[in-house]
Amino acid sequence: MKNACLLLLSASLLTACGRAEKTKDAATQLTTAISTTADSAASSLPRPQKCRSIIDAVRLEKSDVYQESAKSLNVKITLHQDTSTVATAEGCYFNNMITVVATKKSGNRVFKRTLLKDDLLYFVKSDETINRAILQKTTYKPTFNAQKYITLTMRLIDPVGRKTTDYTVFMNYFGEIVKVR
Repeated sequence: MKNACLLLLSASLLTACGRAEKTKDAATQLTTAISTTADSAASSLPRPQKCRSIIDAVRLEKSDVYQESAKSLNVKITLHQDTSTVATAEGCYFNNMITVVATKKSGNRVFKRTLLKDDLLYFVKSDETINRAILQKTTYKPTFNAQKYITLTMRLIDPVGRKTTDYTVFMNYFGEIVKVR
């Protein structure tokens, strides 16, 4: 009886080990096939072009701080270069984004929000102008009242025609865009 149980146990172990090796070999073959496909797809992608920036390098990463007398709020706006680009007949241009940090006079942060030009697409009817343009600058617009929102003016510029378009963005104290005009 012991021999029969031992024989059955060893047969079960050999079968289980054989299946695990086959599964491992199949997984290895699948991984090799996937990496080969990914390498060929990566090599078939076009090389990134050397894109230009519409903003001077001096103005990038520089913060503008705004303070209103009627509100106990400081608003710091920093312009950054984005990784996305806009292709034109003249070449390509880097998009820009802004970081808005609102703090109380005591130093406590109210909110921090990064805005792209694409955030405007949810609030405007025609997205053609926004898709062609690049964020040039953003300024804080004072409201001179104690309303619980801040107002920003985002200026977009068309890199080909150099036409500018201004959008007024209303944000609440949670960093949410409420309205765009």
